[in-house]
Amino acid sequence: MPFPGKRTHWPHPPLRIGFHRHVAVSAAPGTTLLFCALIALAFPSWVLGQRDVVPAVGLDVGFDTRVREVTLHNLLDFNDDSGPAVSGLLKASDTHFFRVRHRVSASLKFRAGFDLYSRFTTEWRKYLDPYESPTKMEIILDHLYLDVPEFFHLPLSLRVGRQDIIRGEGFMLLDGGPRDGSRSIYQNAIVLGIQGAAFGLKDATIDLFAIRNLAHDPFIVANDLSEDGINNRIVEKDETAFGVYVTNPEFGQQNEIYYFYKEEEPDSDPYPDTRLHTRLHTIGMRLSGDLPWALKYAAEAAWQTGSQTEWQPDSLTEEKISDHNSYGIYAWVSRSFIAPLQPTLKIGGIHLSGDDAHTEECEDWNPLFSRWPKWSELYIYTLIPEYGRVAYWSNLTSLNAQVALRLTKRAKFSYTFHKLGAVHPATPALLDDFYGEGTDRGELHEWKLSAEFGTRASCHFLIERFVAGDFYENPLGDDGEPIGKDDAYFFRWELMVKW
Repeated sequence: MPFPGKRTHWPHPPLRIGFHRHVAVSAAPGTTLLFCALIALAFPSWVLGQRDVVPAVGLDVGFDTRVREVTLHNLLDFNDDSGPAVSGLLKASDTHFFRVRHRVSASLKFRAGFDLYSRFTTEWRKYLDPYESPTKMEIILDHLYLDVPEFFHLPLSLRVGRQDIIRGEGFMLLDGGPRDGSRSIYQNAIVLGIQGAAFGLKDATIDLFAIRNLAHDPFIVANDLSEDGINNRIVEKDETAFGVYVTNPEFGQQNEIYYFYKEEEPDSDPYPDTRLHTRLHTIGMRLSGDLPWALKYAAEAAWQTGSQTEWQPDSLTEEKISDHNSYGIYAWVSRSFIAPLQPTLKIGGIHLSGDDAHTEECEDWNPLFSRWPKWSELYIYTLIPEYGRVAYWSNLTSLNAQVALRLTKRAKFSYTFHKLGAVHPATPALLDDFYGEGTDRGELHEWKLSAEFGTRASCHFLIERFVAGDFYENPLGDDGEPIGKDDAYFFRWELMVKW
């Protein structure tokens, strides 16, 4: 949260802000009006300058830029000499591009005890292989929410609007728009927080959620790409969810339990399964904290039940396809050692259920709002043909281990290994010939070097290598005969600066 905790007074008036550079931006009229309103509301706090008077409104502004260079190789074919069978997937398999994201934020802090926060974001990509001419950049309203830390002097807090929501390690709740990558992760939501002490639960907090995410963002500020006929969905379907998330620290442990009801609404666009109407109940628990012998741990498990119906455009009715019954589990334990480079060893496991083709139920784990690179940047693309969606974590097992070293006070290095598997052989939505009949997905290696430069700049270098197993079919050579699989690679460097 940008402004956590209860604010009773401000020890100093807001800083005077001077603008030394002039930037011309072509934007929608609504953007200009919003910016002018922010300045007008904050103006009294600039001109008062009285230290014994709490200003009615204070203004904070921020800016950050992120630069990335990314290379993908063999992610959807495992063949150095060819690309994926579907040419439209080339940019998810073999490509080289730059992506640069800019974000500008402004927040108003009202003496009455509430805040108004906004953030505008744009990101451009330059594809070098295959080469593409640059396109205009969308400017999106990434954040716009009202935050009330203390609601009418009750043990309640309220946040309403477009906001980022992360709980736990992001196993259930992190990204509301996976199709735009890491440009944004917002949810359109209402979050009502309740302090558990009012109900005898001491330090517990109870969060009530209502979420509504649309496939097409209706709040593009400038340069809406859909006007050029480009399908710029941020998620495949319109989604609605309600939930409760309880966090209760007890006995040095963090205990979290939650329930979500989510609907993924049918759509007529030609995406895999877009005509399916999914209604899903998810209940789960996460435990984390310290163990004896200087160990740390986390474990989370959830169970899902619901149904899937299919929209019939001819009869304008929905026909039931199947019931849904799935589960997901992960756990890890780690220990840091007092030794040169302060090594930390971490081992864990993941088990996400998959659909059994021999039953009438759907047993595929549904990642709700967690379609992000939690375990791998490379593998989120290799998952695309299975469900026609990026980062759709399902039908997956992993035994994994990580070694992390502290090279300096501000630099660290880590190596992570995953032995990946599947609960069942694939029943893919795309690229049937890409899959074999086994359940060994393969081996995934990750190397990451990261560093910080003061408090305003950071960078990292990431390399991932994937060695495919018998879950995937051997590619065919020029003579039509199967040949060995080549390894897949993901390379990225990043520089991020913030003010």
